[in-house]
Amino acid sequence: MYEFEPASPTYAISDTIVEHHLHGRDRTRADLPGGYRLTLRTRQLHGQLEAALAAPSPTGPARICTARISAHTPTPVTSRILDTVTRYAPALPDARDARPPLQAVARLLTTGAPFQRPGEPGLFVRFGHAEAWLEGRRLSVTLGSPGSGLSLVLGGPWDAPSTARLTAAVLRELTEADQLAGQVASLLQPGPWQVLSDQWHPDAALVLPASRRVDPEDPLGRRVSRALREVKHDLSAAQPDWDFQGLISADGSAVALRVTPRAVPRLVRKVVGDGAFDPDELGNTRTTFLPADLPPPPDFAPARHPHEVPSLDLQVAPKNEAYAYGVKLELGDWAYALDSRAVFYGPGWYPFHEHVTRREKDPTAPLNDRDVPTGRTVPARVRLSPDVADFSWGNEYVQLSPVDHRVEARLHLYVGQEQARTLVRTVTLEVDLRSRRVVLPVQLPADLRHQAEVKGRRILDLLLAARRERAQGAREPRAVLGPWDRDPPSADT
Repeated sequence: MYEFEPASPTYAISDTIVEHHLHGRDRTRADLPGGYRLTLRTRQLHGQLEAALAAPSPTGPARICTARISAHTPTPVTSRILDTVTRYAPALPDARDARPPLQAVARLLTTGAPFQRPGEPGLFVRFGHAEAWLEGRRLSVTLGSPGSGLSLVLGGPWDAPSTARLTAAVLRELTEADQLAGQVASLLQPGPWQVLSDQWHPDAALVLPASRRVDPEDPLGRRVSRALREVKHDLSAAQPDWDFQGLISADGSAVALRVTPRAVPRLVRKVVGDGAFDPDELGNTRTTFLPADLPPPPDFAPARHPHEVPSLDLQVAPKNEAYAYGVKLELGDWAYALDSRAVFYGPGWYPFHEHVTRREKDPTAPLNDRDVPTGRTVPARVRLSPDVADFSWGNEYVQLSPVDHRVEARLHLYVGQEQARTLVRTVTLEVDLRSRRVVLPVQLPADLRHQAEVKGRRILDLLLAARRERAQGAREPRAVLGPWDRDPPSADT
């Protein structure tokens, strides 16, 4: 009789792990199909499992992964994870080790939300209650508490695509992310549907049309929207404890149905831009659904030295200036607001623009001239003030002068009081919108650096908020105005 001999190590990995646990061995070594070699070790009874996986190479077996897996991890999950390592391993395992660039891994991830923690190295990925940490050649995943999950040390030239696929696969296997999708698929009536696991949470599934082609007789997708409502009705009757969220497109039609237990938070609809030069750049926009607590994307740009020389010619006044009616404003938690003036949103790194005009005779009053727009716009100088008072006196105003992707901010730093007068020092800062950094003048006194850093960061926050509002389709600033200048939005805004 024909004997089944698998060409892949999938079944052999599972059999080796089961045999290791059944016999209670300290160490087990097995040669797998395809030239792979697996070594298992358990240092104490019911302790964590240590595994070393080697792949075939011209120079002999080369180690591609070393794993430490929690004792609470089910054996099928452990087997599938080690099998995933063999499928995503480098083609030349005996080549020298290489660390994949984390920024490329974050860009290629299809599962979870990548982010960074201040003061901690590496890349973190949040996927529901699971969290992955990737640093160098180490990939660790914890499930809600320390000691649960696993740790992998990758050997060989792992590139960014392979590392991203492995990270996503490990997160999904440990959290059993496909379990709910399977339950939903079993309850669906036969129809043109596909069920996928969610990108952001393991306890969520998506019901989508099986075909992505747009029906020429129904370009707005009304038929799909009505069919998804019927699917929701049938599923809610079968599982009343589930929660359902329709993902609505810009045309007002449902394009997918998200199914979750009621404890899983819903997604939030957002409009994002796909500018050519920067994610916040003005350009085409699209509607997407993201978690409400989505962490900010990682920024791997090297931090500037606090005393790095700026690219602009920044100035620091040689001596203090006195304001007779100056005000001392504590740093607190206030933010800057844009003073209302005739500016609107335009293209480029700097969001605030104004019309270019020319002077010509006024036909209604021949003795007078008037300004006529030429159709061109240029970045405009604007003034900022703290949002804690409508009038903040001259010493707290900030003037922004655009250069390119850099902005020069002129402000007055509070120094102290002298004979009932407020002393300030006038300085200029460089705000770089491309790298999202604030650079201080080298000659700035040390006792004023903290105040300059805080105010410079708040200036950058206002500019980034204006760029986000512009990317959402707004024509004029509104969200960045002071509370006293915010009128109800007009119909064309």
